[in-house]
This record gives sequence, C-alpha cells and structure tokens, in this order.
Amino acid sequence: MEVKKKQLKPERQPLKTLNHISWKEKLKESCYRRVKENRTRLLWNSRSPLHQSSTQKEFLKSAFEDIVSDELNKIKNQHSDASEVQTSLSGDDDILWEYDSHRTDDKAECEEILLEMQRIFYEDISLELSQKEAERSVVLEDEEDEYLAFAVNQHMQLNDGKEWKEQTWCPICKKGELQENLHLVYCNLCQFTLNRGDQVNLSLLKDRLAEAHEEHLDRGCRSKPEFCIETVFDLTALYIQCQHCDTFEIVI
Repeated sequence: MEVKKKQLKPERQPLKTLNHISWKEKLKESCYRRVKENRTRLLWNSRSPLHQSSTQKEFLKSAFEDIVSDELNKIKNQHSDASEVQTSLSGDDDILWEYDSHRTDDKAECEEILLEMQRIFYEDISLELSQKEAERSVVLEDEEDEYLAFAVNQHMQLNDGKEWKEQTWCPICKKGELQENLHLVYCNLCQFTLNRGDQVNLSLLKDRLAEAHEEHLDRGCRSKPEFCIETVFDLTALYIQCQHCDTFEIVI
C-alpha cells in the first residue's frame, strides 16, 4: 500500500526549474510589451537618415536584440539577492542568451523571441495602415461626392426647374459669381480676374470649365481638382490641377 501511495503522490518540480520558467516568461512578456509601447519610435528611427547605411530589417533586429539584452539585465538586477535564480541565469543548462556564446539551444530561444517581436511590430503597423486606409477611403468618398455635387451645381443649375441659369461660379473661391465687363471676366467675391481678348468672354469660360471638369472625370479620377491663375513663359492663363492624377492643363 505504501508503494501505491508513493506512486499516486505527484512529483514536485525543483525550485530551480520553476524559477527558470518564471524568468523566461517574464523576459518574453517584457520584450513584447516594449515592442508595443515603442513601436512608433522604432518605426520613426528606422526611417531616420542617420540609419540609411543599414536596412530597416537590420536596424529593427539590432533594436530588438538591445531590448532583449536590456530586459535580461533588469531581471538579473531584480534577482541579484536570489541565489537560486542567479544560478539559473548563469548555469550551463539554463542560460537564455549570452552574446559571447554560440550555444544552439540558446540561439534558438533567442530567435523565437526576436521573431515574435518582429511579428508583433509588423502586425500593429499593418493594423494601423488598414485603419488609415479605411479613413482615407471615407475622406475620398466624401470629396468625390462634394466634387460631383459641385460640378452638377456649377454646370447644370435650373431656374425654377425649367430654364438654365446663366450663373457661373468662380473656379477659384467656389463661392463668388463670375461676371464680365468690357475688359475683364472677374469674380464678385475674390481677386480672380481674366483679361478679355477678342474671343474670351464669360460664355466661353463657362464652356471651357465644363469641358475641363468632363475631361478630368473621363480620366477616371474622382478627386476634386483645383483651379489657379499661373504665368508661364509670359502667358497668364487659368489652369486646372489635380494632385491625385497629376493633371495640370490650361483651361483658358
């Protein structure tokens, strides 16, 4: 009966083994937490001109190794009075990582930690990029709706639902109304002016604005273009420009 009781009694793990598991898990948790907390700084530093001599991958690996080394030293310092743990940190069987050592088991454990740190880093980056892309998509949709509404409002306004209005909105400030006199086409709210030539008048400008919008839409771009007055080679003209599709063309 005594033999059976001894067999049923669970074996106790040595204190050294428990400590070994404890500090290893603590090391992993601390390293993974540091990656999450310092992700933005790590990304910023990896893109810094000071580190252009090395690739981003090399910089991050070095940074991760420094984190592991730093956290390992913290654990050693925290347990400097615990001889059992100190033994596990410095003994032949329980060393996690020594930079002067090439033990296969130690290197495998270190690589496992470094790979997990890398996975956490890029996983958080991918999540942030996905969130920003979703936000940008919403903004682009709002800009597209605003642009299309503006185009319709500018070129297809109806008076009482029956007659076309002769009103033309200013392409620069988008609030004022374009008017003309004997010498100029101008906006009644902003500083936009265009000298009238033999053929330049408000009617022609209105047609050219409509064509510019239509040509831009035909390119498949739904971003809202801007208009500006530029002087190029002593020629002052109204231009349409769009940073999204790199459009920059003369309107009139």
